Amino acid sequence: MELKRRGIVLEPKADIGAIFNCGAIEYEDSIYLLPRVIKKGYTKKKSGGYDNYISEIWLAKSSDGKKFMLSDTPLIKPDKPYDLYGCEDPRVTKLYDEYFITYTALLGPAFSGGNRMGLASTKDFSQTQKHGITGPDLNDKDVVIFPEEVKGKIGVLHRVEPNIQIMYFDDIEQLKKNHDKKFWEKYMSEIDKYIVLDRKYDWELSKVGAGPPPIKTREGWLLIYHGVDKKGYKAAAALLDLDNPQKVIARSPKPILKPKKRYERIGDVNKVVFPEGAVVKEEELLVYYGAADKRCALATCKLDDLIDFLLKNKV
Repeated sequence: MELKRRGIVLEPKADIGAIFNCGAIEYEDSIYLLPRVIKKGYTKKKSGGYDNYISEIWLAKSSDGKKFMLSDTPLIKPDKPYDLYGCEDPRVTKLYDEYFITYTALLGPAFSGGNRMGLASTKDFSQTQKHGITGPDLNDKDVVIFPEEVKGKIGVLHRVEPNIQIMYFDDIEQLKKNHDKKFWEKYMSEIDKYIVLDRKYDWELSKVGAGPPPIKTREGWLLIYHGVDKKGYKAAAALLDLDNPQKVIARSPKPILKPKKRYERIGDVNKVVFPEGAVVKEEELLVYYGAADKRCALATCKLDDLIDFLLKNKV
C-alpha cells in the first residue's frame, strides 16, 4: 500500500529559502501547519551540510487542508541558550487543554550534533511559552507526545539513534520541568528496555524515528514513522497496543511513501520524505511531510484502508 500524493502545500518564496517538516493539528475548524522555515542566505559547505542554517517555526492555516496561508512572522524563534542555533522539526499534540509543541533545539551549529528535545506550549497559537529541554542531555530527536494518558502517565516517544524509545512523565508539571539528572542516568543505562520500534527491514537499517503524534484507532495507536538507509528517507506505519505501546501489533513491511517525485528527490537534502503532521478528517488520513528538506507536501489515504493493511501484516 502507498499513500496518494496530493502535491506541494508550502514552498519557498520571497526571503524564505526552505519551508519543510511541518507539524499539523486541527484548531477551530481549520488545519494548522507548523513548518520549519529557514531564511535565504545559507550556503553549502564542502564537507557537507550548510552554513548560516538557522531554523524557525512558523504557522500556516487552511480551511480545506490543501491550500495554506502562511503567517508573516515566526511562531517560535531561536532565542534561548539551548536553541540559539535553531528550532527544527516541530510536532504538535493537544493534551488536556493545551497544545504542546516538541521540536529539536540546537545547542550548536546545524549538522554538528547538538540536538536536544525542546518543548513549548500554547492555548491559542498566538503566543507560545517555552519550557526548555525535556529529555536527556544528549543527542536526541523525533519527539512526539501521546494525545492521551498511557497507563495514567504522559507518554512520549523519542529517538536516541538508531531506535524509537518511550519515556513517561507523571504529569504536566513534570513534563514541563523535565526529569532530574539521576533519572536520565538510570534511563540511559537501560535504554534498550524502552525500545518501541527498532530497525527491522533493509530500507530502514540506518535508523528509524517517529513522525506525527500517535493517532488512537479502534485497533491500537497508529504511528507513522520514517526509516532511513543509504537510499534516503521513507515513511512507514505501525500499530501499537493502546495500553502498552511497546507491544507492536503490526508494521508495514515496505514503505507507504518513498521519494519518487522530483520535489521529493531534489532539494537541500535529496531523497527525503519526512512525515511530521497528520490529521484525520472525514475518515481520511492527511499526512503532511517534508520533501527533500525544501518543501511541505501532502499525501492521503482512507484511515480504515491503512488499518486494514496493517492488520494483514501483524508481527
